[in-house]
Amino acid sequence: MFSRGPASQDSNYIFFLISGLLPWLGINEGVIRSTTTIVENGPMVRRLAFKSELLVVVPNASALIFEIVGLVLFILFLMLRGVTPRLIWLLPFALVLQFAMQVGIGWFLAAAYVVFRDLLPILGFLLSVIFYLSPILYPVAGRFETFFEWNPMTPLLGLFRSAMLSSALPEIGSLVFLLVTATFLFVGGLAFFRRSQPTLADLI
Repeated sequence: MFSRGPASQDSNYIFFLISGLLPWLGINEGVIRSTTTIVENGPMVRRLAFKSELLVVVPNASALIFEIVGLVLFILFLMLRGVTPRLIWLLPFALVLQFAMQVGIGWFLAAAYVVFRDLLPILGFLLSVIFYLSPILYPVAGRFETFFEWNPMTPLLGLFRSAMLSSALPEIGSLVFLLVTATFLFVGGLAFFRRSQPTLADLI
């Protein structure tokens, strides 16, 4: 796909890095913003007729829109450099799975933050750890490969890179693991939030 040589190797790594950073930035922004959204919108939550779980969806949707803009610009840049994204049709699937994961996590965190207001510094630390334990800055290889397979970010970023860089698809087992994780986080997060919802207005 790419020509050989030092300059080409530098370009390959830049493409690899950006294709991992864009999804991560969307997840990071959506998760952090959705954590505080219930507390910040207390008057709306106190309206019994208002579905407060939608407040968590909004910042994640906003983060996803900005991410999509970045992805489109990146794909245009790749095409100008002669890189053809042959598996671009995978991109919507990757975005849907990402959105399900971050919204589900957002529901968990938004409900927890109402009770535990010191959650943000801990969350920032955890996100930093997850960043370095995900294949964003470097590919998965060597003795830590098995460890990375248990991180759902690994197959998710693999899908994004397959879509944009036409790299090899993640193994079917990794994709099934990603699908199960995204479904669990979305359904579990929504159930947890709705169970906590009756007490949120009193605690804000």
